[in-house]
Amino acid sequence: MINKLLSKVTLAVGLSLPLLGLTAASVFAQMVKISVVNNSGKTMTAVYMSPPDKDTWGENELDAPIADREKADFEWDQADYGGSDAGCVFDVRAEYSDGKSTDLPSVDLCKETALNFN
Repeated sequence: MINKLLSKVTLAVGLSLPLLGLTAASVFAQMVKISVVNNSGKTMTAVYMSPPDKDTWGENELDAPIADREKADFEWDQADYGGSDAGCVFDVRAEYSDGKSTDLPSVDLCKETALNFN
């Protein structure tokens, strides 16, 4: 009787462990960290992100301008964004103090650790 009960408990625990691993992985996978590096020779005044299938940019992600040869680190919950591939793929635009901009199309922000704007 005890062996039968122990067998059922062991089976239940064994079957639930993979589910715990998937749950933990999905929680950690939702946070995205990336650095924006400004190597443009001018001050970066704005960074915008947009899912590739949209024609409009989101809000400026910068809290303050980024000087040349400086960087800013970002962290966000990818579930808050509507990017392709589970909130990972975005078009990214940097704007500068001279009014010009640089676009990086279809960047997988879940795989990249830094975006270097020249």
